[in-house]
Amino acid sequence: MEENPCQIQSGLGTNELSTPLILFHDAGGTVFPYFCLGELHRPLYGIGNTHFDHGGKWDHGIRQMGVVYAHLLRSVIGSGEVILGGWSLGGSVALEVASRLMKLPQYTVQGVIMIDSVFPTAKVTDQYPRTIADVAASFHLPARMSDPRRVQAQQCILYAHQMQRDWRPPQFSSGLPPAILIRAADPVHLDPEAEPHYIDLIRDWTYLGWEEYDTSFIKACLEIPGNHFTIFDDQHCHQTTAKIGEACAMLTRPQQPNPE
Repeated sequence: MEENPCQIQSGLGTNELSTPLILFHDAGGTVFPYFCLGELHRPLYGIGNTHFDHGGKWDHGIRQMGVVYAHLLRSVIGSGEVILGGWSLGGSVALEVASRLMKLPQYTVQGVIMIDSVFPTAKVTDQYPRTIADVAASFHLPARMSDPRRVQAQQCILYAHQMQRDWRPPQFSSGLPPAILIRAADPVHLDPEAEPHYIDLIRDWTYLGWEEYDTSFIKACLEIPGNHFTIFDDQHCHQTTAKIGEACAMLTRPQQPNPE
């Protein structure tokens, strides 16, 4: 893969104290969608699947990703405040990385942004694709992606779904980081007669399934137009950018002291 982590936006010309945002890859393994975002006025980094060129398999699952990606992040940001996040699988990966950085005194995790990250409840994971053919039929990849990379991404998706079935969220000894959940407004299949896509089976749950884990750490749910696969498309990316920017502002806003 290309440089990893990669700097997507420098944040030059903005407040030098703007907290960097690090976004982790989705099941497809790339950070391509984040290059579609408009200016966020802060340093923006993307971390892709370091096993992408070898099929995307991790022997120890998403937890192992968290260990490796925390080290990658430390290679570009040596200390200070950070915001973590990601689309879909990337939201879960961000929690894993947060659980590690929060143990290090040189970092402050301001929060996590989960972009249409559906919690892997059994209702959803039981319907995950189990073959490459299933992936090709159910997962929308960018049309401009080359055939070799498409094949690699499909293999990554298959392994990512296997890992999500087995994933248990990390433990946080000092409490969960605050999070903002950004939800896609529309289902993948607009035809009411069509079977819902597996990613939409709990679309009517306020917290996209995180009710089965914990919702107290989710400080707000923001809605963006489009479905799970189109929120970074040209017609929706402006609104997606705006909501990510709003989420960053919410997470970095100074805490008001409680009145006595």
